[in-house]
Amino acid sequence: MSERQRIGRRRVTQQDVARAANVSTAIVSTVVNNKADTLRVSEQTRARVWQAIQDLRYVPNAAAQSLAGGRNRLIGAFTYQRLFPWESRDFYYEFLLGIEEEAEQTGHNLLLFTGARNDAGERSIFNHNTNLLELADGAILVGGRIDGDEIQRLAEEKYPFVMIGRRDAAGPKVSWIAADYTAATQMVVDRLHALGHRTMLLVVGSRTHETVLERRAGFEAARRRHRLGDRAQLVVFGEPNPDLPEATCVADEAEVLRFARAAGATAVIAESSYVIHRIYQAALAEGLRIPQDLSLVGLGDHGDRQNVLSPDPALTLVHTPSRLIGATAVRTLLRRLDAPESKPDQIRIPCELSEGTTVAAPPRRKASQ
Repeated sequence: MSERQRIGRRRVTQQDVARAANVSTAIVSTVVNNKADTLRVSEQTRARVWQAIQDLRYVPNAAAQSLAGGRNRLIGAFTYQRLFPWESRDFYYEFLLGIEEEAEQTGHNLLLFTGARNDAGERSIFNHNTNLLELADGAILVGGRIDGDEIQRLAEEKYPFVMIGRRDAAGPKVSWIAADYTAATQMVVDRLHALGHRTMLLVVGSRTHETVLERRAGFEAARRRHRLGDRAQLVVFGEPNPDLPEATCVADEAEVLRFARAAGATAVIAESSYVIHRIYQAALAEGLRIPQDLSLVGLGDHGDRQNVLSPDPALTLVHTPSRLIGATAVRTLLRRLDAPESKPDQIRIPCELSEGTTVAAPPRRKASQ
């Protein structure tokens, strides 16, 4: 009877491997965990141990390896969103793809955290005061909504984690990877200005999310740099925004277009692909020629799950480098695991501008030199 037959269907242990290879369990542990600095093992003995592992179909216990080596090669992924982004149209889907691909590339498993709830029934990192993320070596936090108190507690307890997206509520001691929407917005205004546009609108919403504020800051910086003054205006789409008293409030897409005509605007920029898509459809319905009569640009993919759509491929859009951000978050996390006392990593990734077909030089009759 072979050793495997003698063991039967029960889980094979390191003791079984040691017995089959005629070595101590310490040697088996050293070989399995690749800890050459712990115990010197000859190549012949290593080969005998690996042969026994293969014959017995031994699978190392991840938890035991964690205790032995300090790492179990598990990366956690957590989101406060109600559902993980399984659909390709979901704004967060590409982030998760980047995380998964980089985790696989670096030989790590990905553990999705979904179970814990707080007293209000919302997702929580802590369950009865216990940090559930500690099942993994470190974690990546994905999603727009966060609990600032929980994030700050993670940082204070020095649990290794990286956030996707900058969140002021998390405090300054948190590592994050984010798209550089400020620079992307300036890039858009610069391109329009180079084509001859001097009067343009930025259509914004009532939200005050950090990424939205970065877009507005980029528009303001470019407006000052090109000395556009009142020719570069803010338009609030929908509800009035008390934080933007200087902005003009419009109710719908048709009003955006009417205001653009009245202001002599030759270009309209919107905060998201969702809003610019709606403006584009309204412009076509009114018989406007895009981009001959009006140039249109969207600043980034839309992160609101209530307004998920596939924008018209003709649109010129700033694209969030989601997959690259996810992969960079994994690499940053692994670097922090190797150097836990290092300063927080706060990295902005440049965005890309798709060519599209909705941007051109302005009509001569409207261009102001």
